[in-house]
Amino acid sequence: MSLSKGLSCFSPAPGRNEGKIYYFVPEEIDLNRPAPLFIFMHGGDGSSPDTAPLMYLKPDGGTLRPHIDHIPFITVAASAPPEIDGKRWNRKAAVKAIKDIIDDACSRALIDRDRIIIGGHSMGGFGAYHLGQIYADTAAGVWLSSGAWQISDFRSFYGTDVYIVHGKYDCAASYKESHSTPRHHDWCGVSFGRAASELMDRYQVEHIYDEHDAGHSLRWEAAQLAFRRFLKWAENCRRNPYAKKTALITPRGSADPELQEIPRARYLELLEAGNELISFDKIKLTGPNIAWTVDEFCQQSYELETVDLPGSRIIAENCGNNRFSVSVENVRSFAIYLAPQMGDISKKFTVDCGKHGVFTLIPEPVTGDNDYTAKITVKLD
Repeated sequence: MSLSKGLSCFSPAPGRNEGKIYYFVPEEIDLNRPAPLFIFMHGGDGSSPDTAPLMYLKPDGGTLRPHIDHIPFITVAASAPPEIDGKRWNRKAAVKAIKDIIDDACSRALIDRDRIIIGGHSMGGFGAYHLGQIYADTAAGVWLSSGAWQISDFRSFYGTDVYIVHGKYDCAASYKESHSTPRHHDWCGVSFGRAASELMDRYQVEHIYDEHDAGHSLRWEAAQLAFRRFLKWAENCRRNPYAKKTALITPRGSADPELQEIPRARYLELLEAGNELISFDKIKLTGPNIAWTVDEFCQQSYELETVDLPGSRIIAENCGNNRFSVSVENVRSFAIYLAPQMGDISKKFTVDCGKHGVFTLIPEPVTGDNDYTAKITVKLD
């Protein structure tokens, strides 16, 4: 069934994600032309019903309304895959769910695949930290709102626009009004946003960090204003399959509960790994988990550590003139996919792998890929 203007609800096609899938199409959208897509992952916990996305999209009191009423995006919000806890967007079923959501949207409307924004808030923010890395080569931009992460390598975001938003008082015991239950630092305290931004600065991952003066809920005025800033930013995001710098880290995502093994990212493909470990960044929260006083709240902070896990890392930069600079960890062979936008594919390419050697390679044609027409294969000693 095709989409129409306004709010609509569907049951996904057989074999796709369970639950419900909601769409909102602004009046300004021309359904006869490809439209950008904003994928929103809702918050909640293991007991949230499959109607949970409706609280964000409904015209009377929905927290994304009226902000999405006049944006040049179709908004889609599906029920999180069923799980026993609040990590419903962080498990393997959620990886398939995002693909199912994109496929469902493309079956109902013309979607501009170069302008897909993936984001989420709270539990959905957990998922955005995780799935945003897995789908960084699919997304034009990623929105990480009031979420959390545990173990990651944010260089997976190279080549993808990132917008982090977090409330300064997310885990305060009270803010303007009492919470029914005190907020916990390890739920989605502001430390997670600050630590992610610090790491992205360290690795020169392009991003915006927007910390507002409010609590966890999107209903706060400051949070609403931050959401509007994000939407304005998102209008200029475009997917770039030919990014000058990109990375393939596998496994990747957020290790909460587990990283995902995916051997392809943008124009990089891992063909054979070694038997070593690589380091990932890990956040360690400090201070009291529940702050009953202002002093306790001010003691809440974080430290950054590293942890070694089985995996492989490839970081590649297109230096121009048919030359790549590549650093590798625990890699025996890999491929770089090519397109005319990346160099002259009728000529040889040089791949400088540092201590592993410099390779001069002739591109081989590939078929069946929407973005790339050739590839080179690098085999390391």
